Amino acid sequence: MLLITCPVTRTDELVADRRIRSVANHPTHVALSVECPSCGSVHVYRTGRRWEEARAVRAAARPAAELTSA
Repeated sequence: MLLITCPVTRTDELVADRRIRSVANHPTHVALSVECPSCGSVHVYRTGRRWEEARAVRAAARPAAELTSA
């Protein structure tokens, strides 16, 4: 069972393992394609320590880039 947040309805949904459509292992994260019981579409959820670190680095670099481009 997975607990996901649907980006369409913004509700938390408990999802059975059988609703996982695919799993992709990337160097920085694992991507799960999950069929959402709330809206019926397939959402991709990414997880992993390296993914979070890379996202934090990008977020920290973004304000500096915006300040220098102005």
